[in-house]
Amino acid sequence: MQLSKNIRRTIKAFLFIALTFVFITIFSFSFELDENATETMLTSYSERPDIDTVFVGNSAGEMMDADLYSSLTGSHAFNMCTPSQGLSVSLKNIKMAASHHRIKSAVMLITLDTVNSEDDAGIEHLYDRVVDSSSPFHMRLYYSIKRNIDESFSYSNINTERSVITWVPWEGENNLGLSDIKKVFRKRVLRLINHDRLGSGIAYDLNSVKYETAPGYLTDDDIDLLQADTDASDDLEAPPGMISADKLTELAKISSFCRDNDISLTVIITPHRSDYYSRYDGFYEDTALISTFLDDFVSKRGVMYYNTEDDGQLHQILPDDYFYDWEHVDDEHVKEATEYLTEVISTL
Repeated sequence: MQLSKNIRRTIKAFLFIALTFVFITIFSFSFELDENATETMLTSYSERPDIDTVFVGNSAGEMMDADLYSSLTGSHAFNMCTPSQGLSVSLKNIKMAASHHRIKSAVMLITLDTVNSEDDAGIEHLYDRVVDSSSPFHMRLYYSIKRNIDESFSYSNINTERSVITWVPWEGENNLGLSDIKKVFRKRVLRLINHDRLGSGIAYDLNSVKYETAPGYLTDDDIDLLQADTDASDDLEAPPGMISADKLTELAKISSFCRDNDISLTVIITPHRSDYYSRYDGFYEDTALISTFLDDFVSKRGVMYYNTEDDGQLHQILPDDYFYDWEHVDDEHVKEATEYLTEVISTL
């Protein structure tokens, strides 16, 4: 029986889509880098048997040497800060650490742009890919497809290029060139043969029932307070985009989780070079306004807050030549930065 022209066209369309996905999968398998800071951090974390303090936040927080902090305070600290880490990933880090250890304190080392309207979906992808590697293959596939569909058809992405390129995880990755393909492909094949997880020792899946039933969700009172604060943020006389309602929600979630799990939470705006505010076109008053708002926001939730800019001795203790850009300390001066931040934390 000869197939009708419409049926043949339908079959060809499905075959085209299937081949496209196969093509994307092969390229992802060969090109996508997995030796990223997120994987390195989580792998190192999985090898630590005793942790009672975690540092979370973006790359500026890497100035904190957790081992030195531990020796100075008698604690068992671990630094989970990674480049461009947003508040949603910081919350995942705290939850993961709390699921494995009796975490007593969490310190968020962030810059003021952590609460702005910029998206951090790329870091979400890296984090989820590493964590999901501890799941069975069919569940990893399910989680990946579900996240991609949710992002592709989200209100903010449906009419943008993100609705398409979210299916191409290697978009935006930094590669050394085609010569890397053989090395990456071989490593991934060996990983499949040996059944190695990306994070080596990470056996805890953030999508598990245990994670979903952990205490720390926003209560009705939390939601009412958040709504009031979000409304207040709309009235701030600061340039648009400097503070985001979504980021305030994430910060409220972090606060409620730490509260309900007896974790002491501290938010610190990290040290920076004296020309830091040129990054914001000189909006010193605007950033000070945002800092005051954040101080009030977290303090009413029982969270300690400190902006190192308020320290008049900051640029004498950590002079500009200790930094290689606005907010990142040179490796050779991490000790001085750690000692300074340790002193700040101990006095709060």
